[in-house]
Amino acid sequence: MKEQELNISNAEMVIMRVIWSLNGAKVEEVMRQISKRQNWSLATVKTLMGRLVKKEVLTTEKEGRAFVYRAAMSECDAIRQMTGELLEKICATKESEFLSDAIDLAKLKQSDIDNLIKQLQEKVATETVSCDCLDDNNCSCVHNQIISK
Repeated sequence: MKEQELNISNAEMVIMRVIWSLNGAKVEEVMRQISKRQNWSLATVKTLMGRLVKKEVLTTEKEGRAFVYRAAMSECDAIRQMTGELLEKICATKESEFLSDAIDLAKLKQSDIDNLIKQLQEKVATETVSCDCLDDNNCSCVHNQIISK
């Protein structure tokens, strides 16, 4: 897969989660899984899968008379890339707030929390975090104000 922005829609992400969970699947298998949650037609599922192939997020392999679709990258790699892309889209001064919100929203086991604590303890802090909204550092935003939740 090319190193480019993933740009996966919410609907396409539903397809990808099935593909990752099944480690590859035929259209009918994807449809069977998706029909439990979505009221999509077979044509819609085929269209979404075709878009994912065009985006080089899915690969196809002929198996008999049908195609098997496989992910071109692992779910963890895709999440890592999407996280990096999201961080590039927000002000650098808001990254810690984003991480805090993500932790608040996440379902975490105690072992997950322990791993996060360890990772934070090993993280080397930067001296300062500057607003990167504008290229010329002429930003007059109020990003540094603390907003209570």
